[in-house]
Amino acid sequence: MALESLRLRRDVEKEQIKEEPAVLSLSAYIDRCYTEAKSAKADITERLLRCERQRRGEYDPDKLALIRQTGGSDIYMMLTDIKCRAAESWIKDVLLSGTGSSWSLQPTAEPSLPSEMREGIIETVVMEADAVSQQGMAIDPRAINARMKELYDTVTKRMNELAKNAAMNMERRMLDKLTDARWSETMSEVVYDFVTFPSCVIKGPVIKQRRQMRWTKGWKPEVFEDISESFERVSPYDCFPSPNAVTPQDGYFIQRHQLTRASLSKLIGVPGYNDDAIRAALEQYGRGGLRNMEQGDSERHLLEGRNNTLIGTEIIEAVEFWGSASGYMLREWGMKNVEDHVEYEVNCWKVGSHTIKAIKNPDPLGRRPYSKAAWENIPGAFWGMALPEIMRDTQVICNGAARALSNNMGIASGPQVEVSVDRLPDGENLTSMYPWKIWQTTSDRTGGGQPAVRFFQPNMNAETLMNVLQYFQKVADEVTGVPNYVYGSSNVSGAGRTASGLSMLMENAAKGIKQAILSLDKATSEMLTRFYDHLMIYDDDVSIKGDMQIVASGIVGTLLKETQQQRRNEFMQLTANPFDMQIIGPAGRAELLRETAKSLNIDVDKIVPKPDEILMAQRAQQEATAAAAEQAQPQPPQQPQPPMLQ
Repeated sequence: MALESLRLRRDVEKEQIKEEPAVLSLSAYIDRCYTEAKSAKADITERLLRCERQRRGEYDPDKLALIRQTGGSDIYMMLTDIKCRAAESWIKDVLLSGTGSSWSLQPTAEPSLPSEMREGIIETVVMEADAVSQQGMAIDPRAINARMKELYDTVTKRMNELAKNAAMNMERRMLDKLTDARWSETMSEVVYDFVTFPSCVIKGPVIKQRRQMRWTKGWKPEVFEDISESFERVSPYDCFPSPNAVTPQDGYFIQRHQLTRASLSKLIGVPGYNDDAIRAALEQYGRGGLRNMEQGDSERHLLEGRNNTLIGTEIIEAVEFWGSASGYMLREWGMKNVEDHVEYEVNCWKVGSHTIKAIKNPDPLGRRPYSKAAWENIPGAFWGMALPEIMRDTQVICNGAARALSNNMGIASGPQVEVSVDRLPDGENLTSMYPWKIWQTTSDRTGGGQPAVRFFQPNMNAETLMNVLQYFQKVADEVTGVPNYVYGSSNVSGAGRTASGLSMLMENAAKGIKQAILSLDKATSEMLTRFYDHLMIYDDDVSIKGDMQIVASGIVGTLLKETQQQRRNEFMQLTANPFDMQIIGPAGRAELLRETAKSLNIDVDKIVPKPDEILMAQRAQQEATAAAAEQAQPQPPQQPQPPMLQ
């Protein structure tokens, strides 16, 4: 049924357009916005390149030119990459761990009663009051209020139970669809951007058409088209927010795509696309491709290991636009049911001069399917501060110390030679020196008796330079909040030498990284909320419907999951006594076991009985105990019976 709903959405979006070629007005408006966004992002693009160079261990071009002018070593300490990989692994260990999802779906604290239920409660109380009145009894207003409260509490309790079941069903449905959409792979790429660039962007849910294969009778393959939800990472190089935007929901938002002829042809028949415009774009650009090289593209491709990006004609670039457009432009393009002087939130795709898609934003609240996060947010700015930018000064000093150390070791590795060249015979090779070499010289014309060749040993400053390097490596721990013991470094002193001390240090380090991960929490919550709303609208399964909210604080909450598990085990040991069991009872003990089993990724239903099963077992045990006690009571003596007469 969910597939039928998606097909219905596709048909509704198709009705908004006519199969006509695109005209200039809407296309020119998108081009103007794209030009403004590219101009405003010029400085940001250079920041993106600097961050990626820093993580890849490459100097900026101007710095590399100065180093080569002075000669010597061009060594680059990979301190930034170490910190980024440590932070990335730390976040992935929590976000993509196999012990459960880092978010949950919970019903609202106070579910609102539908109006028909409220009216039903009132009608029930009125009917009961009428029945009492007909019997000639007086009606107490306090009794009426108490009865209404009793019915309200009963209905609310039942609704809470239904809401919890619906939340569990919805969470399972979302997890299943996220798995099909390769959510883990997408988030892994997003986390890489999160620790490397000033901002990362995640897109979803978006509807895509995929070819899939299934096995039919006789194990014969059957290929079919499937319409499903998907999620994707948007490269910071390819997203262009509005110049004054703070989030992707402000102004307009543009994403650049690189399509192939095959991927562009697959858009034919996808919801909202203009098939004739796609065919026209394929006819014009399908043979020679369409490539618009923007600022930084060449260096970006080199950093990403794509050295031959200008070779080949299979790439066709497209621009995706999310923002407002006037009804006049949309009507001129071919959209129906629009007014000329009204601004509509739309989604448009443009390939060269062809606008292949223009539909109204399908989200009921007009939200765009983008969320962004930054390692350190800057209020009022779209782009934050990246981890490489935060530690750039320490990286520069460590590089300088490493270069000086390398150069000093090279210079001080052997003696330096001072030669009076005017006292050497013709043809003497000054650049060749080896053991037992004989230096032929002439006499000192000055009469001073000075030697023609002098040897001296340069000072070795390795210890001082090593101290500088190690000091600023420790400074990098404090600046980034990612200490070296997080990624298994053995150079830990003090409290870190014991298990409990290291746990305490890890807890303190987690406090430093929480602020950064909260931004990723927020972006994940926004995306999952849009996904939840999408399923509420287009999924026909009634068992997953309910008033719920996404709780994505699991990322932060599970940073110290090992410590929490240890505390839970200690609590279970403390309460494992007869006195506490009288307080918490078997049901409370079962809840503790249930939570512990969940954290260990164990099937709870196979280990811990359900609450109603525990209650039935208690009743059965009480009945058995009562029956045994009754049988154990002494019986009254029986009267002797007279013998039978013979």
